Amino acid sequence: MPASRKSGKVIYTLRPCREGLPAFSDIKLPCGTIIRRVDEALHRKALSNATKALKERLDR
Repeated sequence: MPASRKSGKVIYTLRPCREGLPAFSDIKLPCGTIIRRVDEALHRKALSNATKALKERLDR
């Protein structure tokens, strides 16, 4: 793994859902920080899936 990826951080921001745009986009800063803009609908779906998986694990 490159040193720049190890030392940098990833910051997530939500953006409104817009048709025709990719689900997420990255902005890489010179300091190694990556700002990842994530589609709100995708974020909600991921949270829903994580909640479902956690509930299944806890119910075992």
